[in-house]
Amino acid sequence: MGDTNTTNDTSNPIINQGKLSLRDRSAVFAAQAASTLIKKMGLGLGSNLPGRIARKVSPGVLGALAAQSEKGVLAVTGTNGKSTTSGILSSILRTAGFTFAHNKQGANLVTGITASLVQTASIIDGIKADYCLFEIDEAALPLVAREAHIKCVVVTNLFRDQLDRFGELDTTSKLIAKGIMQDKSHAVLNADDPNVAQMVPDVERLFYGIEQVESGAASVCQVKGEKADSTELAYCRNCQTEVVYDRIFYGQIGHWRCPACDHHRPTPQVRAFEVAAGPLSSRFKLALGDRVEDCYLPLPGLFNVYNALAAAACAYSQGVSPEAIRSGIKEYTTLFGRSEKMTVEGKPVVVQLIKNPAGATQAVASCVADSNPGILIAINDNLADGRDVSWLWDADFEQLATKLSLDADAKVTVSGQRAEDMAIRMKYAGLAADRIIVQPRLPQALRSALDNLAPGQTLWILPTYTNLLDLQKIMKTMGAPMSGT
Repeated sequence: MGDTNTTNDTSNPIINQGKLSLRDRSAVFAAQAASTLIKKMGLGLGSNLPGRIARKVSPGVLGALAAQSEKGVLAVTGTNGKSTTSGILSSILRTAGFTFAHNKQGANLVTGITASLVQTASIIDGIKADYCLFEIDEAALPLVAREAHIKCVVVTNLFRDQLDRFGELDTTSKLIAKGIMQDKSHAVLNADDPNVAQMVPDVERLFYGIEQVESGAASVCQVKGEKADSTELAYCRNCQTEVVYDRIFYGQIGHWRCPACDHHRPTPQVRAFEVAAGPLSSRFKLALGDRVEDCYLPLPGLFNVYNALAAAACAYSQGVSPEAIRSGIKEYTTLFGRSEKMTVEGKPVVVQLIKNPAGATQAVASCVADSNPGILIAINDNLADGRDVSWLWDADFEQLATKLSLDADAKVTVSGQRAEDMAIRMKYAGLAADRIIVQPRLPQALRSALDNLAPGQTLWILPTYTNLLDLQKIMKTMGAPMSGT
């Protein structure tokens, strides 16, 4: 958080044509020395500070290093799913035999992206890779695009997120569009999100979407010509009429059309059908043009099927074979805190970051799909989490309260700086007060949740971002290191 663009040298990548100057090499050396020191002293992963140092030494180092990738820069942005989408895409590219530099730690602002490059670069030769793969924060996309020419931008979705930072969706949409238009990047867009599908009509676009989900999926509402029951309103780009839906998957995601003109959801070139999204994994048929592959995704929930589709669509746009795409999806291993599966003291645990209403609703839907889940929800309101936690009232925790109420012994543990707020939210969702364990301190909350876990149960931990970082440290002391540790 708080990352800013510090350079005025926006033409550096074009001037250098991928060649490193003495200042660039000095920047790489200084950043790598800082990273080594940070890790040696146990001060963290060095995912941001080395980037800040590198940019002080050479403001154009990001562009110079990115320009060295032989096939160009691929970027993933959007409100939810950036880390998972870029992670699945990295698995696909690796399966296809490509090399790439990737900010896999999830530091997605300008300094974090710079840090990821300088730490993998050679001081003499810089970056030797087919691609640079960047997960990029929505607001940072225009800044990165000014410095590093972006070949392709994947947009996952647009939901309200950290209103104290972004404001309304229109602001976020304009930031993403500005980043895409900076380099006239090829855009890979979610056809089922009208806030995304109608973006940047003046550049080359490829669409992905879900055609059909198997009946009985909890997150799917079959409708005909209705408006979405969602706080994310969507309007026709042509006539400004609110769109209606023939099928809604969640939020404003679905098969949409304008009731006043002929504007409608574009036909996706990459699409999924016969989708069966389970509590721990999913299966679906993936159509890539005229080719159909049977896909297994080791992640729960419909939202992760969309993430896999986004990654597949980007890979497809780069000419990756259908076989490599299918295999890369199957072989994906979860990233830090994104549906991450672990075993702690012999007990199964799933950790899913939550940060806004749409993401929390889908995470809870995955918990509810589990036959007998244990639940720990940890809410902080630090700057990196977003100070405004009013989003808790827009997330569908009612489905969780209904699920837990069916089991006389089921309880939910709430923790973090806003544990009391979360307890009140669960009470108003319909869960009895004696079913809610309030423990603001995360170590004690985790201990309580694990101790109360019955045989055969999986503990679902839903933390906001800074709680996730604290959880990473706690898990390491318990002998169960999380991804990226």
